[in-house]
Amino acid sequence: MRSLRPDFRLQGYWSNLLDKLNLKALGTNYYPLCEVPGGGLQPGLQLLRECPTLLLGCDVHHAAPGSSRPSYGALVGTVDKFFSSHYTEVRAMTSRQECIPVDDMESMVREQLQAFYRYNGIPPQRIICYRDGVAHNQFEEVHEVEIHAIERACHAIEQGYQPQIVFIVEQKGGGARFFTNENGRVPGQQMGNQDPLTVVDTVVVDESTFSFHLTPHHGMKGTSRGNLYSVLRNDPNLSSDHLQRFTSQLCHLFQRCKKIVSKVAPNYNAHLAAEMWGLKEERESFSDTASVSSDAAACDVHERLKTRLFYT
Repeated sequence: MRSLRPDFRLQGYWSNLLDKLNLKALGTNYYPLCEVPGGGLQPGLQLLRECPTLLLGCDVHHAAPGSSRPSYGALVGTVDKFFSSHYTEVRAMTSRQECIPVDDMESMVREQLQAFYRYNGIPPQRIICYRDGVAHNQFEEVHEVEIHAIERACHAIEQGYQPQIVFIVEQKGGGARFFTNENGRVPGQQMGNQDPLTVVDTVVVDESTFSFHLTPHHGMKGTSRGNLYSVLRNDPNLSSDHLQRFTSQLCHLFQRCKKIVSKVAPNYNAHLAAEMWGLKEERESFSDTASVSSDAAACDVHERLKTRLFYT
């Protein structure tokens, strides 16, 4: 006789599966909360509640080493203060190209601004963009190309429209390891892994840039590796505390799992979108070419799919 008792060993599996199905159906798994003056909690993120803010995550996916298939750039925008409504744009690019061309970046940002206006009825007063996968020696190129493309997109929407821009580059690891002075997990060990939500913004950071190291969660195995965040532009002059707190909050908001993730959720979404499109073209035996048009039909995403996290 078959037992009808639930198998609690599969509880986590079914929970994660239902979370992903809920996202594909335009659902929201959880909302962030923030403190408000006078005490109490309100739904939403503090920086997104202060003024109408468009939050962007940007990443580029490359094919396997040795392949000349095109790369894909994705831009995923959050159009509400609850981090629950998203809009996705994907573009095909020249193979192995990391910096998104001006025209492609401009068109994607313009679509994001229009999606924000359709959802909120007003244009954003602030744009916060997290960029993943950029090396230090590419900062100048990113500033001249991608940040300039954001400005061009704003001017194309309306003459004289100049929202505040915050552009932050996220780098995995950052080439640094940090330890605590307290006893570690191994008996007799004098040094231990750093605590979760550890921020280091002095001494071991580049003095010429506004940057900080952030380790959002416990190290599951071995030495914890945080990420390095470099602020390339900060029009509203947000303080270190504001940006560090906001970045750590975004590491808690990856909707398809209930754990803290190592990178900010907007970049995780952009990574999944770009990667899924690259894998889709490989499965469909996309022509092996080193260069494709940015408006190729391969990147035509149905309008109904752009408003949901179909790649989760």
